[in-house]
Amino acid sequence: MTMLDQIVETVVVLVKCVVLTIIASVKALLPMGILPRKSVKGQVVLITGSGSGLGRGMAVEFAKLGAKVVLWDINEKGNLETKHMLDDMKAEVEGEAGEAILG
Repeated sequence: MTMLDQIVETVVVLVKCVVLTIIASVKALLPMGILPRKSVKGQVVLITGSGSGLGRGMAVEFAKLGAKVVLWDINEKGNLETKHMLDDMKAEVEGEAGEAILG
């Protein structure tokens, strides 16, 4: 690889970095409702560590969005608690929440 090729490659990488940084900054500064969001309604979402903490929180949020949530955790008791939470939430929301599947 010649010196000129290395310089061109470096410039291309720097330009890509600048462009992607500008795009990310604009997306971060825009209000939430302006950009379209991906719909997960009806999609299968596997949550590992769903028995507590962050995994449980993610399971609840994905269920609110209408996803079919697969719960997976080494802690069976916590996993069942999360499933019961999702089942109760599904009853409260009258079918809007996703379906909970134990893994």
